Amino acid sequence: MSNSATSSALEAYAKWVAESPRDWPEEALHTATRSLIDTAACMVPGADDSAPSKLWPVVQSWGSGPSRATARSASLPAPGAALFNGTCAHALDFDDNFDPAKAHASAVLIPALLALADAEDAAIGDVLDGYIVGLQIMGLVGQAVNPFHRSRGWHATGTMGAIGAAAACARLLRLDAEKAAHAISLSTSLSGGFMSQFGSDTKPMHAGFAASGGVQAALMARAGITAGTDTLEGATGLRTLMVGQDVEELAQAMEGKAEHGQTMRFNAENVGSSLHVTEHGLKIKRFPNCGSLHRALDCLLALMEEHQITGNAVEKVLVRAPAAHLRNLMHENPQTPAEAKFSLEYSLAAALYAGDVGLSDYEPANIHRPEVRALMPLITKEYVEKLESEFPTEVHVTLKDGSTVQTALAMPVGSKAHPMSDAQLWQKLETCLAASPGFSADALLKELAELDPAKPARQLTAALQS
Repeated sequence: MSNSATSSALEAYAKWVAESPRDWPEEALHTATRSLIDTAACMVPGADDSAPSKLWPVVQSWGSGPSRATARSASLPAPGAALFNGTCAHALDFDDNFDPAKAHASAVLIPALLALADAEDAAIGDVLDGYIVGLQIMGLVGQAVNPFHRSRGWHATGTMGAIGAAAACARLLRLDAEKAAHAISLSTSLSGGFMSQFGSDTKPMHAGFAASGGVQAALMARAGITAGTDTLEGATGLRTLMVGQDVEELAQAMEGKAEHGQTMRFNAENVGSSLHVTEHGLKIKRFPNCGSLHRALDCLLALMEEHQITGNAVEKVLVRAPAAHLRNLMHENPQTPAEAKFSLEYSLAAALYAGDVGLSDYEPANIHRPEVRALMPLITKEYVEKLESEFPTEVHVTLKDGSTVQTALAMPVGSKAHPMSDAQLWQKLETCLAASPGFSADALLKELAELDPAKPARQLTAALQS
């Protein structure tokens, strides 16, 4: 790699991937472990969802290999296993969010690392180490293009995810700085995904594509395949092409008000001085739907509990939220489970009806329930043209007796501001596994309860197969 100015971020990131010590703080390892547990919880029931079920015969036809597939008896080559398992992890939209990258991080990183660890006979400790490193690079690149990369329609799970997965896999393979740089650079040619796919089978596959792309990029770099030095910065680099020709103007406009560290510039000076896994953490999801719904759902359920409100007492629910959140919720009259996960109207009506929202609300037989459909017209919304850090989501409930109650929330349950306890996370795991009656969960629960870094990752992936 050259020492030109345009390659400085790429070289700095690759050097850190290759050379940073493995002595992570206990908090970092604990968060990585929680992310592994949460992703496993999402993968198992996700394997029965629409996209993975249709994808399975396709990837199986590509041949067998050393890497296990979730809730399937066959194994695949590592890129195919990463594709399938990443799609499983994101299928239910129950997997975590990562603010710096505006992406679903763990649904990409964990499947990529487990698939490669299977193939390389690596240990759980290598997976956790690779996760911390990949998350850092995903976050740093994401901060250089967001929030406008995502607000202009890119699905960052597919774009930023592939780059983070390449860094994670380069770390697991112990590539040197030069080859790690090639892996990261190569992954930009494997990154993609548009928000126009939301509500379709393709949307969860973005996580699978990114996981597989990361595995492919790292393996190709190890084999000596080279990549360009200007793929992050420069006139035809990722930052310009995936934000726009006005990227410098946008960066200047963000000065002094960056959220989640999103300065719209690459930080190549202090790559690992502040670990994203501990500074920002992950938003573990309380509900199996789009994260843009969660602040509104938290508010509504809190009001219902505090004031003993039932759906039949409600006249109107007004949600005032950042426009970027509401634009993600484009399906006002969802016809499929995937569309329902991106519907403010359906999800809040389901909460009004049942007092909670869970996996069963997004089963095909339930999304057309007349009792829920009757409540959907009560849900109204107001787009607020401000960043999510500038404006909390507000929920105003008008009751049939004329009274009103309201509340607001800046960060959802499951975020670092309102974290789930380890016990709550384990309960989520058990609930998810119970939603897959054909899956024998005992071995997986045992492995996840005893995640010894020295253990071969193959013991965990075998349990994920059940």
